[in-house]
Amino acid sequence: MRVVVEPDPDPDASYLEERELAERRASYRRGEFALMRVRAEADVLIEGTVQKLTSPGLSSIESDLDEADVAQVAEEEWAALREVLKAVGVSTRQLPLEVERGWIRRE
Repeated sequence: MRVVVEPDPDPDASYLEERELAERRASYRRGEFALMRVRAEADVLIEGTVQKLTSPGLSSIESDLDEADVAQVAEEEWAALREVLKAVGVSTRQLPLEVERGWIRRE
């Protein structure tokens, strides 16, 4: 089980076009921050084959978010992954309800 924070492969920075975000838009264009994607994933053995199951993920997250905000997104993605696991019949009774900090990986 892990939560992956990675570069967003298809970032949507259109919100930065709003007039009141001109300074933030300039910072983005200078490369002072990037847009990231956060998702939870688990490797599950299904009929003899290891499958990677993932949460839907949240994209276009600013890379300079503080760790508390990243942890909040990680919690939401972990909850979504638990639902995915339940949907395919994987028992979640023994899984922690909350993300452990050690599961969060920045790539």
